[in-house]
Amino acid sequence: MSIDGTLDLKTVAGSGLRFEGRIDGFAMTYDSGPAATAGNPMHALLGSLAACEAMDVISILRKRRLDVTAYEVEMHGARADAAPRRYVSIELVHRVTGRGVPLQALVEAVRLSEERYCSVHHTLDPALPIVSRCEVIEG
Repeated sequence: MSIDGTLDLKTVAGSGLRFEGRIDGFAMTYDSGPAATAGNPMHALLGSLAACEAMDVISILRKRRLDVTAYEVEMHGARADAAPRRYVSIELVHRVTGRGVPLQALVEAVRLSEERYCSVHHTLDPALPIVSRCEVIEG
């Protein structure tokens, strides 16, 4: 399976850094110019990691027929001060709201995502510390 796309500069004049990508037919905008109107590639990477894990986790919880009423992933990415300004650590907080959702079920779903299913997680450098925390809110 391959993924194909193109990336086009949209702010040709001046110093703008706005690009539009089309990947397998889906449009994505990336911007790190002085008057940015979209997230930059590092925002996209952090969001991609969180979304990939979240899709796995909610699928696993649904298969277990757990009563999840809300789910959010809080993201924190610490970056190096000097170029290439890569992420030096990432923390994800998986926060599930539901009725009778065992914390251990969420912990296990996150573990399965990180160890087996999340392709974004497995694409990142294994030396990058990624810490996940889990919280369940009854309601």
